[in-house]
Amino acid sequence: MKKLLSIIISFFVICSVFAQSSPSQAGSVEEHALTFFKKLNETQTRLTYLNKKSSLGKVGTETVNGLISGTCFYDVKLKGAGAIVTMRYTNYCDEAGWIFDGEIITHSNMSQNGTFTGTVKMKTPAGSGTPELEVCYDNVKLVKGEPGSGNYIVTLKGSTPAEVIYSTYQKSKPEPQPSSR
Repeated sequence: MKKLLSIIISFFVICSVFAQSSPSQAGSVEEHALTFFKKLNETQTRLTYLNKKSSLGKVGTETVNGLISGTCFYDVKLKGAGAIVTMRYTNYCDEAGWIFDGEIITHSNMSQNGTFTGTVKMKTPAGSGTPELEVCYDNVKLVKGEPGSGNYIVTLKGSTPAEVIYSTYQKSKPEPQPSSR
């Protein structure tokens, strides 16, 4: 009986050791998605039109070269009572090892409600703790100019797709700085 109990306990110990995540994928899908959104937000700081305050000021087309490689193409066209926003990354890299490829298309009405489509892939540097991944925007809705409902479909390299709630994006935005008057 003791031998059987020892075998069962050994079995569970061995299973738990092999069931642990590999170091490259340690952490949850949500944590990796949050890293993705933070890094993606950083790539957009040099876009002139995107960072203008007024909605009409954001209308235009520009291409920004990555500090290391690639391009980020930004285009906003008015269509009817709304706009179509295209953001396309081609081998875009500002920070060694963090490379973005893909496209996000936003269809928005004048109230800044609408839909997203597209997928962006992110390659990561070795040792970053974040695996390569891709984020699909097709199931997320735009509400008042921000992701407001739905789920991103996040696929870590070598894993099956997982849903990540839209609000993960809000957590990636920098905290507003108090104005000094």
